[in-house]
Amino acid sequence: QSTSNSSASPVVPSPRPITQADGVVLMDGLRLSKSEVENLPDSVEDPEFENRIKVFNNYRQFGSMYAAKGNNKKAEWAYGNGIKQTEQTAGTSLQQILIIKQTGLEFRLNRARCLHSLGRR
Repeated sequence: QSTSNSSASPVVPSPRPITQADGVVLMDGLRLSKSEVENLPDSVEDPEFENRIKVFNNYRQFGSMYAAKGNNKKAEWAYGNGIKQTEQTAGTSLQQILIIKQTGLEFRLNRARCLHSLGRR
């Protein structure tokens, strides 16, 4: 009898950067500097980074909770602190860089929405 593991999800490789002539790298739709990603492995085992992801998720949840309650001032504060956390986090693999950049972009967009709701730009 053959055993099939159809419930296992396929392993998705992290996207490889596409280098452009001007020293810019495109990776999963993000523009990054070539020096930022060259010589990095695709992924690494990093328990410290797992903790950073938890911090990012906490700020994401705080911001979402406050925004849902209509408290855009506190939501803006949460997203602003999330932005600071992403800026202070250095990635050691392409996967980490991608997570950091995408999370920072998400926080910036949500913060801009809060500022717009507050009448500030």
